[in-house]
Amino acid sequence: MRESKERAVVVNAHDGTDGQVSSTSGSLSFRTGNVFSNSEQEQMRITPEGRVGIGTKTPEATLDVAGTVRARGGIQFDDGSVLSSAKDAPSASAGPNSLSGANIITAINDPATVGAINDNRVSLNLARLAAANTWSNFNTFNAGLSANNAQITNVGNAVNGGDAVNKNYFDVNAVRFMPAAAQLTVGDTNGTAPMINLRGQSTCCGPTTGFADFKVFQNGSFLATGNLGIGTIPMQGKGYRTMWYTYKGAFRSGYADNEWDDANVGFFSWAGGSNSTAIGLYSLAFGDTNKALSTSSIAFGSGNEVKGAAGISAGAGNRVCDTYGVAFGNKAISGGPLINGACDPETFNIHGLAAVAIGYNVTADKDHSFAFGKFASTNGFAGAFVWGDGSATSSVNTFRAIANNEFAARASGGFRFRTNLAGTTGCNLPAGSGVFNCTSSRATKENFMFVNGADVLSRLRNIEVSSWNYISEGRTVRHMGPMAEDFYKAFQLGTGNTSIGLQDLTGVSLAAIKELHQRTDQLQQKTVEVEQLRQQLDQLRSANSEMERRLATLEQLMLGAAQQQTPKLH
Repeated sequence: MRESKERAVVVNAHDGTDGQVSSTSGSLSFRTGNVFSNSEQEQMRITPEGRVGIGTKTPEATLDVAGTVRARGGIQFDDGSVLSSAKDAPSASAGPNSLSGANIITAINDPATVGAINDNRVSLNLARLAAANTWSNFNTFNAGLSANNAQITNVGNAVNGGDAVNKNYFDVNAVRFMPAAAQLTVGDTNGTAPMINLRGQSTCCGPTTGFADFKVFQNGSFLATGNLGIGTIPMQGKGYRTMWYTYKGAFRSGYADNEWDDANVGFFSWAGGSNSTAIGLYSLAFGDTNKALSTSSIAFGSGNEVKGAAGISAGAGNRVCDTYGVAFGNKAISGGPLINGACDPETFNIHGLAAVAIGYNVTADKDHSFAFGKFASTNGFAGAFVWGDGSATSSVNTFRAIANNEFAARASGGFRFRTNLAGTTGCNLPAGSGVFNCTSSRATKENFMFVNGADVLSRLRNIEVSSWNYISEGRTVRHMGPMAEDFYKAFQLGTGNTSIGLQDLTGVSLAAIKELHQRTDQLQQKTVEVEQLRQQLDQLRSANSEMERRLATLEQLMLGAAQQQTPKLH
């Protein structure tokens, strides 16, 4: 029994004379092999129509053998004749019933003949009515061709009203060149069905590879596929073109002389515009006479050259000679050197790495250097940052770096530095000046507190002032001043104990000066008082001297008078 839409039962019986094997439904099959290991195999089948198949499950004749049949005693026909060998086949002289070629043709042409000749028995050069026809040579149809009982004329050059292209039976889905009206194809909601679907194949790599597809979809999208490393470049030499070069996975569109010849096309590159070259792997060049010469290099604009890998340029007349370099603007140069206006072709001579030049006539020609603005140059110094303003009018006025890792800026209109959103707090370095002017307006301040000058002087008395140099400067440079830690401990001014604000240092100095000035005034007042006392003392001393003189004179007079009045003794 077997499972299907209905159960089939095989019945074994015997009527006393003959044995019987019957299938109640479907064919009766005979198998050999080990059924328990699922390795049995069908050898013969008898269909319900009475056809016997050996080696085939679908016999097409009363006996259909898929293999070699061996007739040891020959083949006997209904008329009793026996064919024991193909060599014994009768010839044309054997009569009308022989298997000669003439008799076979006569039988085919006989209207009473029933049946059809199998397609595999027909010559490939004969036309088939219900299948594709492949001809390896030209066929001439003197009487013409017809379709739907209408004659087809001038198939190869359809120009007249009766030609094949204008017939009503022409496939409406076929693509017409120069149609009288747009050909409409309607697909799904998103128009994803292809209205043109072409496929080509290269014979280079076997029957399952080397395919190339071209599809145009109903929504206007199109797809062109190919195979890397298969094929040749579609066009070389000068001319206008839009070209998808599948061998290298490269795309070109615009005009070129020899810039788009195979030797100048990099794998996976893209170039467009006029005379632009993208020879590097993954490179891109767009615009006029740009050159992207190295891996992942990019050039936009006009007359730019990017020699360094992963470099990029946009603008006009720029050069990127170094790896990872950037040049934007006009005559911006990243890396170097230049020979005759182009990057040195000898890679070992190239200097600069990840240098950035943005502006007009700016040069960043050393590792990790930056040049911005107008007429600015890092001047061969690594890590330098140079900004040139717009005041320069020629290369003579180029603003140049003078040291490695320097930050240099020229702003003839002055500098403004702001530290808050409103732009009200910060410092200015005015045009032509060397002095910073920092915000100190009363309108920008709050929380005012009185400062006791005597207290400031008292605190200053405990702050040491010394001469020193910064560690990073070296011994040859000297400075003088207090330590930030001492200053902050004494006054708690500023943002911390590792720096001293110039405004705070100035304020402390001014408070101390005011206190000293006040004390000086007091001292001067006391000095006047002392001078007055000194004058009074001098006057007293003068008066005292006069009195002493008078007293001495008086004493002399009195002594003389006394001597005259005393009698003399004899």
